[in-house]
Amino acid sequence: MQRLLAVLLILIGVIGLVLGRLGETTWAPPTETTATVELSSPGPAVVIDPGVLYVGGQKGEVTIEGSSDVSLITADNSDIEAYLADTAYTRITGASDWSTLSTEAVNPEGATELSDPTGSDLWRTVETKPSPYTVEIADFAAEEHGDNQQAYRAILVVTDGTEAGADSVSITWPVENENEWVPFAYAGGAAIAVIGLVLLVVSIGGRRREDDEDAELEATDAATETDRAAVDPEVEAGAAAGTPADADADADADAESDDMTTDGVTSDSEAPGDPVRLFHDDTEVLAPVDGKGDDVADPDAGRPSPTGPEDNAWGLGEDRGTPEDVDDRDSEDRR
Repeated sequence: MQRLLAVLLILIGVIGLVLGRLGETTWAPPTETTATVELSSPGPAVVIDPGVLYVGGQKGEVTIEGSSDVSLITADNSDIEAYLADTAYTRITGASDWSTLSTEAVNPEGATELSDPTGSDLWRTVETKPSPYTVEIADFAAEEHGDNQQAYRAILVVTDGTEAGADSVSITWPVENENEWVPFAYAGGAAIAVIGLVLLVVSIGGRRREDDEDAELEATDAATETDRAAVDPEVEAGAAAGTPADADADADADAESDDMTTDGVTSDSEAPGDPVRLFHDDTEVLAPVDGKGDDVADPDAGRPSPTGPEDNAWGLGEDRGTPEDVDDRDSEDRR
C-alpha cells in the first residue's frame, strides 16, 4: 500500500511538471502583440506620426505592404507637412487598442498623385524595398540616436506616387505575458514528486529489512530443526536400550510394591482361614484371619513376653496377654 501511494505521488508530481511545461509552451499566452490597419483609400502617401512606433516599447518591428516597391522616407516633421500640403494622404496616429492602429484622413479633397516622391531634397534618408517592407524598431531608434537625434519624428511611406502609399501597416511589439499558474505547477509537481520518491525509498528499504528478518528467521528455524533431527536418534536409542537409572527406578518401584503388599491385608482372593502376615517388632508373625485357627503355632513361642504396653503382640497400647488369654476372656464375656 505504501509503495502504491509513493508511485501515485510520483505520477501526480510528474503530471504537475508536464502541465507547467505546457503552460510555458503550448498553452502559453502570446508573447507579442500586433496592431494592424488595413488601408482602403489612403492616398498616394501614408504618414506614421512620431512616437507611434514606440507605443509598445523600443523593440519590435514594423511591416508595410504595398502594391509595388515600398519607399520609407525620414525627414523633419515640418518638411513632410510642407511637401504634402496639397495632397490627400492618411496619418497613423496611434493604437486604439493592442490589435488596431488608429488612422486619420488629411486633405481628402487634395491631389491623389505625387511626382517623384523619392527625389525631393527635403529627405534625410530614403530606403526602397520590395513589399512587404520590414523595419526593426530597435535598429531604427539606434540610427536616429546618432548624429541626428530625432527618434520621435514622422515617417513618410510612398510607392511610385500614383498608387496607394500602402495597403496595410502593422506594428508588432513583444510583451511579457505568461500563465500565472505555471510557477505553482512546477513547485507543486516537484514537491509532490520528491515526497513520492522519499516514500518509495523508505518503502523499499522497509521491505528489504522485512525480507532480511524473514530470511534470518528461516535460517534460525532451519538450524533448530537440524539440531532436533540430530538429537532425536540418540533419544530413541536410549529409550530402546534403557539406562541404569531407569533400571534402578524399576527396582525401587517393585520393592515399594512388595512393601505395600506386606504391610496390608491379603487381597480378597485369599481364602478365609489363611494366615495373615503381620509385623510385630519388625518380625513377621502369623495370625488366623477368622479366629478359628487353633492349630496354628503360637507366634510368640520361644520369644520373650512383652515388657510394656507398647510392646505387646497386638500393639493395642496395653498388655492383654497372649492371644490364648484374649480368646478365653472373650469366651467368658459372651457367656
